[in-house]
Parts: sequence; C-alpha cells; structure tokens
Amino acid sequence: MQMVKKAALFILLFWVALIVFMPKEELYFSLEKVLAKQGIEINEAKISEGMFSLDLQELTIYAKGIKVATVQEIQCFTLLFYTKITMDNISVDKALSSMIPVKLEKVQLTHSILLPMKVALTGEGDFGQATGSIDLSERKIHIDFEKSEKLGSLRRQLKKGEEGWYYEINY
Repeated sequence: MQMVKKAALFILLFWVALIVFMPKEELYFSLEKVLAKQGIEINEAKISEGMFSLDLQELTIYAKGIKVATVQEIQCFTLLFYTKITMDNISVDKALSSMIPVKLEKVQLTHSILLPMKVALTGEGDFGQATGSIDLSERKIHIDFEKSEKLGSLRRQLKKGEEGWYYEINY
C-alpha cells in the first residue's frame, strides 16, 4: 500500500511540474510559425504566462497580408487532460461583415481527454448565443444559433434545421 501511495504521489508531482514548467510562450511561438506557413499572421501586444495559463492581449490577425480581425484578449488554460481557450471582444474586419458577425463578445473552446476528437464551442455576439462542436475526426464544424431574430446578414450563411438555424462546414 505504501508503494502505491508513493507512486501516485510521484505521478501527481510529475504532472504538476510538467504543466507548471511547460514552455507555454515557446509553444505559442511555434504555433505562430506553423500558421505563418498557411499565410496566417498573428501580432500580439502583450503575452503573459501563468502557472496553468497563457494570456495574449490586443491581437491582430492577418490572412495572406489582409487584416481579418482584432481580438482584445485570449486566455489559454490547460491541465493537459482539460484545455479551455477563451477569446474576448473579437472585431471582424468590415470587409467580411456579409459573411461573419462584425462583433463577437466571447468565444470559448473546450477540449477534454474524455472526448479527444471533439472540441466544444460556445459564443456570444451581435447574433445572440451559439453553441457547437468541432469534430476533428470528421473534420466538421457545426454551430447552432439560439435566437434567430438577431442573425441579420448572417442568416444567408445558415441552414434551417428542426431545432433552429445552424452553420455546418467541412474543412
């Protein structure tokens, strides 16, 4: 029994040390390099690293040299078996306003090791609230919109389902 306690304590301490000492900023910069190969650039004003988190502030996102969006803050929190990314105050460029809502107040992505091939998605914005998922195995994004009266120009991108309006795309 004593051996099991020591092994469990060792595993717990190793897990905490792994998360705390994980080079979060370097991982972010590696992600930036991978995205740069796809023509996506991210310029951030401030990066701060916490024990279990990485916070990015005042981001500007460019796709193939064209400004696509600005994000006030992105908070990344991980425990390795559970990861949550929260994006606050997303402003999409006016040129894309016919396809995407111009103002998103909050978008949250959640991934759990219990469902390794799914990412849960929630969002709030001018359109109301939305929930959805990203299926990594089928490469599909599905988003359900709760209030249909606030959709505006976004409605022509959506499909009508039994439970209301939804957006679905394969990538």
